[in-house]
Amino acid sequence: MTTFISTPRRRPVLHRCLLALALSTATVLPAMASPFTLQSNTVILEEREGRTSFNITNPGNQPILLLSKVENLDDQAMAGNVLVTPAVTRIDPGQSQIINFALKKGVTLDREYMLRASFEGVAQKAEQGMRMPIRQQIGFIIQPRSVAVELRPWHDLRFQADGRQLTVRNSGRHVIRMGPTLTLDSGAVGSLPHPYLMPGEEVAVSFDAPVSGAEVQIVPLSRYGFANPTQRVPLR
Repeated sequence: MTTFISTPRRRPVLHRCLLALALSTATVLPAMASPFTLQSNTVILEEREGRTSFNITNPGNQPILLLSKVENLDDQAMAGNVLVTPAVTRIDPGQSQIINFALKKGVTLDREYMLRASFEGVAQKAEQGMRMPIRQQIGFIIQPRSVAVELRPWHDLRFQADGRQLTVRNSGRHVIRMGPTLTLDSGAVGSLPHPYLMPGEEVAVSFDAPVSGAEVQIVPLSRYGFANPTQRVPLR
């Protein structure tokens, strides 16, 4: 489950960046400490390479059973084209495990895809019982061979105002990761349903007053989910 937080209109830069990072990684953590740590906030699989590896470490003093999988974030059913090995494995205390992700042969991409990588760990108690499983979920980007990496994909954002509603569309072939808060010239604030837009995706954002002004202020995120400086995108 991913939790989205509505932010106030003005907030210190550091706080805003940390919040955007938390939203972008789509990580779900229970109140207890996680029994395993991840290599990074995002997995990137390049079609050109066909596979990638990701390191997971057990820093605790008990072995854990780790279950790894990839899930869809939309209706494109791309997750079925990614093989995960080992899908289930044991990681002993102080040890690491490499999880391999491979794109099925014959799959050709014409746009970026973002999926969700899910890692669920269960630590063993001293009395041989099992603790409650803890799941961490992060972004999983598939980079096509035919589409070059774009460090400023938000340039492909298109906005269309209609009364109190703003239609937001990703007109490009890259995934656009961004904080969900949109701020108009008037100071009015609206929220996207999730901190990303898939290529071709279009969503409607509602405001309390008619949409007006020349620009929309956004907080774009890097491919790894870190906040970039605030950008002003033309309302067009």
